[in-house]
Amino acid sequence: MSSIPSRRHAAKRALLLALAAAFPFIATTAAAADEFPSKPLRVVVPYPAGGIADKIAREVAEQLQLRLKQPVVVENRSGAAGNIGFDYVARQPADGYTLLLAPASNLTVQPALFKQLSYDLARDFAPVSLLVQTPQVLLVNPALPVDSVKDLIAYSKSHPGKVNYGVSIGAYSHLAGELLRSQTGADFTAIPYQGSAPAITDLLAGQTQFIFNEVITAIPHIQGGKLKPLAVAYKTRAPWLPNVPTTAEAGFPGFEVTSWYGVVVRSGTPRPVVDRLSRELHDIVQAPAFKKRYDDIGAFTVGNSPEEFGRFIQSETVKWTAVVKQAGIEAN
Repeated sequence: MSSIPSRRHAAKRALLLALAAAFPFIATTAAAADEFPSKPLRVVVPYPAGGIADKIAREVAEQLQLRLKQPVVVENRSGAAGNIGFDYVARQPADGYTLLLAPASNLTVQPALFKQLSYDLARDFAPVSLLVQTPQVLLVNPALPVDSVKDLIAYSKSHPGKVNYGVSIGAYSHLAGELLRSQTGADFTAIPYQGSAPAITDLLAGQTQFIFNEVITAIPHIQGGKLKPLAVAYKTRAPWLPNVPTTAEAGFPGFEVTSWYGVVVRSGTPRPVVDRLSRELHDIVQAPAFKKRYDDIGAFTVGNSPEEFGRFIQSETVKWTAVVKQAGIEAN
């Protein structure tokens, strides 16, 4: 009688070995998922250190390291409007050990802006989770004699060629200005900058007249009285700027622009690994201390499933690619 379990065990083992031999990919994938993570991870940021993308990546990496019990290193691989970092991750193994912290425009309108890319967003990357969203706010220099969005549009029409706004080509702040211009016939001229910091510097100096900017980086200038907010491009008033109307309240219903940052990995990463990372990221950004830290500076933390994030990317791509094409925006 004692030999029966042994024979059953041997038969089961033989079956598993046969399946592994017949379907090595399945066996390898299952083993990789079971062992994940067994070595250090990297979070690649396709922009320089010091920006909001870098801030999010480093704070997430710190918590991810604690949860996964493995070192998590942040690498800044900047250049070519984020394309260098994307190209790098597209050539890494599909094992979940290299994560890409990606801003909104890089995951949506980059193919419309650049005629030739070394990577393909749909082919080379898989969504993991949306992390943080921050509404865009329309800011003007206080010296400009306008008090509302409609005032700004009217002023631009009565002063043709005199109303300029700073942009990073193809960023959502740029697309917001183009969308407002196309919807209203305003006379706006986009002035390109290498990032939002120099664009805000020139706005503060009166070299430009307005800007769309993320609430998360605009609040200090607003609180200091150095820039005047006209409207928040969000569905509800921003809790950090309760006295600033929404764009709908300002007379432009449906005009919503929210910058966001998410994580993707190399396509082909085992699904159990993607799901594990997604769950960990969700729990990190929804942890009370993390959530409060971003609430305090003007951002909403999200954390969602790969499917939810994928659908969100698709809807944003359709919306903003149409704006890029209508405005004829091209990368430098």
